[in-house]
Amino acid sequence: MNGRTRLRRAGLLAIAGTLLLPTLLLSASPVRALPADTLESVVSVLPVWPGRPQGGQAIPPGSAPEGSGVVVGPDGLIATAWHVVEPAERIDVRLSDGRILPAELIGQDRASDIALLRVDLDLPPLTPAPRPALAQQVCAIGNAYGLGLSVTCGVVSARDVSNAGFNPIEDFVQTDAAANPGSSGGALVDSEGRLVGLLSAIFASDADANIGINFAVSQPLLQRVVEDLRDDGAASYVSAGWRLQPLSRDRQAEVVAARIATLAPDGAAAAAGLEVGDLVLRIGERRVRTPRDAIGALALVPPGGDVEVAFLRGAAELRGTLDFSRPERQDSTATNETDAPETSQPPVSPAPASPAETSPAQTGGADCPHPVAVCAARQAVFPIESFDPLASAVRIGEDLLVTNRHALADRETASVFTPGGPREGRVVASAYRGDLALLQVAGLPDTGLILTPEPRDDDGPFFAVGADVARQEVRVFEPGDLILPPADEAPLGRLHVTARMQPGVSGGALLDDEGQLVGIAVGGGEGRYEALPAEAVVELLTLRNAPDAGSVQTALGTAFSGCADALGSAATAGRGPLPDQVALALAESCRASENAGQYLEAGRLLGMTGDFARAIELHSAAVSQVPNSINARIALLVSLQLGGRIETMLPHARWLFEQLPDDPQAQRFAIQSGVWGNDPALAEAAYTRLAESNPRQAEAARRFIDSPPPAPRAR
Repeated sequence: MNGRTRLRRAGLLAIAGTLLLPTLLLSASPVRALPADTLESVVSVLPVWPGRPQGGQAIPPGSAPEGSGVVVGPDGLIATAWHVVEPAERIDVRLSDGRILPAELIGQDRASDIALLRVDLDLPPLTPAPRPALAQQVCAIGNAYGLGLSVTCGVVSARDVSNAGFNPIEDFVQTDAAANPGSSGGALVDSEGRLVGLLSAIFASDADANIGINFAVSQPLLQRVVEDLRDDGAASYVSAGWRLQPLSRDRQAEVVAARIATLAPDGAAAAAGLEVGDLVLRIGERRVRTPRDAIGALALVPPGGDVEVAFLRGAAELRGTLDFSRPERQDSTATNETDAPETSQPPVSPAPASPAETSPAQTGGADCPHPVAVCAARQAVFPIESFDPLASAVRIGEDLLVTNRHALADRETASVFTPGGPREGRVVASAYRGDLALLQVAGLPDTGLILTPEPRDDDGPFFAVGADVARQEVRVFEPGDLILPPADEAPLGRLHVTARMQPGVSGGALLDDEGQLVGIAVGGGEGRYEALPAEAVVELLTLRNAPDAGSVQTALGTAFSGCADALGSAATAGRGPLPDQVALALAESCRASENAGQYLEAGRLLGMTGDFARAIELHSAAVSQVPNSINARIALLVSLQLGGRIETMLPHARWLFEQLPDDPQAQRFAIQSGVWGNDPALAEAAYTRLAESNPRQAEAARRFIDSPPPAPRAR
């Protein structure tokens, strides 16, 4: 999304963009009163997060992390949203009558954002509701803003929503019944008080107001996941053994479906008679328009079950049955505690211990349509869990892995998930100051692949290899090319590529098409991703012997953790400018982390609260550390413009336009900076490019150039 739209969990305060959405005044037809005892089956969840107060008496509403929960079974079983309790050191629940009871976390599923709690009291569970109708009246019950349980009502706006972008697995009921921070984990019920879904996420306006776009995990998905969590402490999902892709825009004018791109020969789809090129139309009763729809539909199928699939082959609509009774057709998504037994499944499955069979096109096979050497490198990448709940690490020695420092922060250990079960990785100190760290791990596969850092001067293609939460595997992502190499003057500079990365890939491998390790993935977005180059890994290894290795490791890890805490506290401090001492502490703690990613995040938060001077300072630090980062340069330009530092914008806008002359953002910054900063040649050059690509926007740009408004004043 663009702009200042806030993409939110309904219990968190995370910002995902910058376009202001107007607050909508919504109304719904009145609904009949809910049964009086409905609130007895909904609770307030009071987690204790590190460094945060617990909600309850004497704590101002909205100042502590609170959520909601729904009684879903006998013996005190309560479902809530995983993001509400994920960081919790202790969890209590407050009943509708005010009593507070300790709760035990008995299972969680990160993929669907569901957690299961138990209290020592038999509470009345809500009765499951039948599938809701569109425009059916429903009510949301939750602990909004920590004020206690309250009820808001509206209608069902949409069903079978799988593309909201909150969770790897989504089967949402959308509603305009108001939900707000603190409502996560609450109940969406029909007029008879029956459970329609578990409140999970909201879109909210820049003013924190609910705008009537709220999502609840559907009751069928909730029930299926709760049964797994109750029995096993983790959830499992089936896999059809296919890779689906969306249709082209031209093809969508004829039919809406998802195309089978590859098939595993022993998978459920192949056994049902489906073929590559078939178009999947429905799974069970669920219409399949995109690959995400198929993920949501299959999530409702229990391991060992089956479901009908309708598909199009040529002009003929056919049907088959996806049978998941064979164990190899199931795909576990269990997440484990760090002390899980050796036999537990990892949160994301490592790659097989031997390379996949090669296809005639010399790719890694149906599950990896990329060069053989690249696919084989999956053996050298492992999911890990530490400060960051899920990241990746790359094997560079018999017992040595490299990952991102931000995945570990100040932790001394990490759980490393291997084909033989979880292993403990211990941090190896190094005086390297960038976003890399080493883990020493005993018991890695004897036959596994070891990658050697290989500095190369290459324009690509490049491939990122890392943990994919949605697919529950280590995989190779879509390749990309070089945007810019590390800047010569930047000792902590990065490779900038279009090779796709996503959460979970941080710490994974960036490879060339020969399978050589050219970098370690760090992150990015907007089609621009970054990796620490192979030279940095070599330096990381060399600086293990530095006399200050231990002190550097401790100082940077502690600072990163402190910055993360400060970011969390500042994000929940309320509307308006931060108190100066809070803003100063945030800026100083994040500056001490020497981490460009935290510079950008802290600067963004400070800029949003109007502290432009500190925002500009941090964004400038990010650009200084990683000069060739397009994303860092754009963040700095935004802060400079909001702060009215027009003359300072000019060299950065000129640099951005030189690197990306056809990018609309670069053109816009160049036109604004050129006009207001007295560089008409830059403005005209950007206007010429814009006129070629978008004549309508160029008309507005021409008016801006010829009759510019006053430049923003310095703030």
